[in-house]
Amino acid sequence: MPLLFARGPSPQLLLIPPFAESAKDGAPDPLWQGEKDGFRLCRWDRLAVLAKMIWRGVLGRVGQWMRILALFLLAGPLLSGGSGSPVRSRVSVLTQHNNGERTGANLNEVILTPSNVSAKHFGLLFRRVVDDQVYGQPLVGSNVKLRGGTHDLVYVTTVNNSVYAFDANDPYASEPFWHVNFGTPPNVYDGKYDCTDMNGNMGIIGTPVIDAQNGTLYVVAATRIGSGFMQRLHALDLATGADRAPSPVTITAPGFHPLMQSQRPGLLLSRGKVYIGYSSHCDKEPYHGFLLSYDAKSLQQTGVFNTSPQGQAASIWQFGQGPAVDAEGNIYFVTGNGSWNGSSDFSESFLKLDPNLKMLDWFTPTDHAHLDSIDADLNCSGAVLVPGTGLVMDAGKQGVLYLVDAHHMGHLGDGQAVQHFQATGSQLPSLVYWKSAKHGPLVYMWGQADRLRAYRLEGEKLNESPFAIRPDVTQGHPGAMISLSANGNKDGILWAAIHASGSSWHESRPGILHAYDADDIQHELWNSLENPTRDDCNNYSKTAPPTIANGKVYLASFGTRNTGSGQLCVFGLLPDGPVPLPPSTVTVSPGDGQVSLSWAASREATTYTVERSTTNAEPFETFARGLTSTTFTDMMAGNGMSYQYRLCSVNSNGESEPSSAATVFVPKPPLPASVLPAGPGRDVTVRVCSGCHSPGLAANKQLSRQEWHDLVRLMAAQGAVATGNELNQITEYLANSFPNHTRKEDK
Repeated sequence: MPLLFARGPSPQLLLIPPFAESAKDGAPDPLWQGEKDGFRLCRWDRLAVLAKMIWRGVLGRVGQWMRILALFLLAGPLLSGGSGSPVRSRVSVLTQHNNGERTGANLNEVILTPSNVSAKHFGLLFRRVVDDQVYGQPLVGSNVKLRGGTHDLVYVTTVNNSVYAFDANDPYASEPFWHVNFGTPPNVYDGKYDCTDMNGNMGIIGTPVIDAQNGTLYVVAATRIGSGFMQRLHALDLATGADRAPSPVTITAPGFHPLMQSQRPGLLLSRGKVYIGYSSHCDKEPYHGFLLSYDAKSLQQTGVFNTSPQGQAASIWQFGQGPAVDAEGNIYFVTGNGSWNGSSDFSESFLKLDPNLKMLDWFTPTDHAHLDSIDADLNCSGAVLVPGTGLVMDAGKQGVLYLVDAHHMGHLGDGQAVQHFQATGSQLPSLVYWKSAKHGPLVYMWGQADRLRAYRLEGEKLNESPFAIRPDVTQGHPGAMISLSANGNKDGILWAAIHASGSSWHESRPGILHAYDADDIQHELWNSLENPTRDDCNNYSKTAPPTIANGKVYLASFGTRNTGSGQLCVFGLLPDGPVPLPPSTVTVSPGDGQVSLSWAASREATTYTVERSTTNAEPFETFARGLTSTTFTDMMAGNGMSYQYRLCSVNSNGESEPSSAATVFVPKPPLPASVLPAGPGRDVTVRVCSGCHSPGLAANKQLSRQEWHDLVRLMAAQGAVATGNELNQITEYLANSFPNHTRKEDK
């Protein structure tokens, strides 16, 4: 009898009949009276008859009848009433610098606060070694459905053309859920470049973008094909890493050179299109600034915008920052040095395009020709849309920050800008915007060979005197990549990744991650070299901002060598308190080769672990970890087997004791009616028995004539519709077709 019994203070006894065939043509199933919360409810009059007969031990053969009656109570599997509630509201980071405005702020961080980020309470939890340098920002997808449960995944790309999907929470899950590689990448020597800004492979450089609704990650890889090169757009399944048809597609455009064009800026997903920006490697011509668009489903190219069709260069560099997008789908980016004529070629300019890549507006500073002549690109930080203002800002290699009216950019001349001023002494690779409850709107920056600064936005302009500035000065290229986490307008933390010494221009340098109170940047909360033995993440990834989500900080790294190494470091709260309580209730439900589990959420848990054992005294083993919701399906269960399951709750303080065990038997599925042999009485047997169960169930047993007689009468007592003559025909058919040859017939 398939009994599900959860041991504990309030044990539950459930009679779960699996594998029922649905009633045909919408007719009510005679054994069931309805459903509640995903459970099928048995008619109590039938169940009462069954229980009474079992209790009294029909024919004195209790054990035998337990097996026989189970035969006729097999019905459809008990399904979970939904996918299960997540542990808590979880945050995904699906695009470079968090959002379409590119503010760099996660405003839904409720775990990490200035009060708990310190050397005592916060540090490195685990690291994941990958096959090469990581230039793209790690992305986080929460509650991704795979392998029977839901997990938070962190996605990492490398210049060796690899994409990895790691469990974002579980320190013990050292192997990725999946890892794909797109083939041999080009390297810095293939183009005979004049610099070593990149000093090894040049496969995947730009940050991917994720469509969570459709479960797809979009990424561009440059690949060596024979003696040539190509760049391809891939659309990968979030759960498996497999290319989704028609992925991949080759990227082409008039004047596009697949070796000279560098896919440096992060990808943008907006209104069903994927936008891909391009710069150059070391200004080596021929190249242009391109923005290309592709339909997110068909991957057909839908638009091409060339920033210098009559000239050269004018790349979309932006130090890896993706194009920004407003609520109407209009796209904003800034270009670097190259050709400018004010009509078709737009180097050193702010550009605004509509979703179809038609240019709507532009702004170019007065000294654009001078900037071009000294390679002082305007587009260092990349375009940032300032929320609630109608302003777009960017800062260049000279440290001059521009605020431009996004609705009326004004075209040529500094006087057309809302504001421009010397915000820092040199290039600014990254900007962050946050509206603080204490101090109002703030803009953070940490330029090359300069200090960390914050400016306050007052109306439509920044106060040009820094609101706050730290005393320590960094040395060398390129400055800090920064991000911010906060719970809305409070508990803000500014995270800054930067080289710890020297310059990262032409070599990999040791890095350091800082955490500052965003309301008071003079107050450093923590840095990764306070306790280097525990927290050091090795070499600085100079274009990847930190990613903060769900109480963890994900930091890309160039690994331990100058070239050919990379890693992901994951920081979070250290153990400092009691472990959570285990789930109080565990429910298990058998199916065909699987078992569905559900459990009550544990309030302090961040993830769950499932342990499994067979019931023949084998020890429990960890079966699944890092689960982020309260359901799981064991898809490796064997029919005809019994299992026990236990659940553990997990948070930063560790793992709870296991819950009480829940036991389940997974019966063998019934045979179809087609297995019943021909003979007198077959048709009436199929017709009558089909009213309650699969007729093929009879083929699983061999009984004596008397046992078949008693069982057929039990069917009639439970509601089988048949005349006395038909019941006799059924008895004769079953006794002749499935006799018990090992037992003498009862007289």
